[in-house]
Amino acid sequence: MSRIDFHQILGVKPDASAAEIKRAFKRMAMRWHPDRNPDPGAHEQFRLAREAFERLTEAHYTEPDTPADDAPADEAPPPRPRGEDRHMELEVDLEEAALGGSAEVTVDGRVPCSPCEGSGHRSYGRTTMCGACHGSGRIRSPQGLEPCPTCNGRGYFTDTRCSECDGRGWHPAERQLSVTLPPAMLPGEELRITGQGGPAPDGGVPGDLYLALRARPHPLFRLEGHDLHLSMPVSVFRVLAGGEIRVPTLGTPIDVLLPESSTETRIVVPGAGFPGRQKRRTGDLVVHLQVQYPRFLTNEQKALLEMADQVMCQQLDDQSPTLARWRDQQRAGA
Repeated sequence: MSRIDFHQILGVKPDASAAEIKRAFKRMAMRWHPDRNPDPGAHEQFRLAREAFERLTEAHYTEPDTPADDAPADEAPPPRPRGEDRHMELEVDLEEAALGGSAEVTVDGRVPCSPCEGSGHRSYGRTTMCGACHGSGRIRSPQGLEPCPTCNGRGYFTDTRCSECDGRGWHPAERQLSVTLPPAMLPGEELRITGQGGPAPDGGVPGDLYLALRARPHPLFRLEGHDLHLSMPVSVFRVLAGGEIRVPTLGTPIDVLLPESSTETRIVVPGAGFPGRQKRRTGDLVVHLQVQYPRFLTNEQKALLEMADQVMCQQLDDQSPTLARWRDQQRAGA
C-alpha cells in the first residue's frame, strides 16, 4: 500500500505533522475500537488505522537522507516498544486441561476518553495562581526582584489535563476474551496469548497475556504428576469371582480385568492417566479398590455361600493352604 493510501485511511493531508497524525489515529481508535464498536467490520478498520499510524509515524522519524531501503544490511531496525506482559490464573476442569476446550477470560482493557478524544488534554485550561509568588511572577532575593522559579515568572499555572480521565486519555474497561485450550496442559503450565497483555505504547506493540492453569478439585480423580488416582468401591463378590469391572477415565470409560480371589487392592492401568504432550509420556491410571461387604445377606445369598464354603472345604489343600494347615493342626491335637 502506498504512502498516500495511509494518509487517506487516517483522513490527513500528505504533509500532516506527527501530532496531527496522532490526533487522527486517536479519533479513528475511538470510532473503530472493537471494545467500543460492535460492528463486525470494526476490528479490520481498527487494524488498518493502527497500521497507517505506525507506518506514517515511522516515516516521520526516518532521516530524509537515509531512506529505509538504503539502510545497511547488517544494521537491524531498533526494537519497537512493547506493552507490559500480564499474568493471570485460569481455573479449568481436569477434563478441559487433559482434552482441551475453550474458556472465557475477563481481562482489563481500556477505552479512549470521549471528552478529550483520547489525548488526555482539553482545549481550555484551568488557571491557578502561583502560591510561591502570589501571582506576581517575581520573588524578592538579596539581589532584588527575580522571576519566580516555581512558575517561571508567569505568576500562574494552567492545567490542561482532562478532568474526566485525569490526563490519561483512557478509562479502564473489562473485556471478555475467548481462549482455546490445547489438550494435555498440566495444571501450573502457562498458556501464552499473543498481543492480549498491556496496551501498546505509541508506535509499539501490545504485550502478551500468560494464563497459568489451575485445575478445580475433581469428584473422582486425584492428579499426582501425570498419573491419575481413583478410589473405586467394588463388591466383595466381584473381588472373589474376578472378571471385568468398568472403570471411569477422563475420557471414555474402560473395562479392566480383575483377577479372581485377588488380595491386591491397587490396580495400575498403563497409559490411561493424564495424556502426554511432546516429550512427556502419558501417565498411568492407578485404581485403589475399596472392597464393599453387604450390610446383610438374603436367604438365597446365605445358601449360595454355604454351598461355596462346603465345596472349598472339600478342596482345602488346593484352595486354602492356611485353612488346610489349621485343620491338620486341630486333628493332630485331638
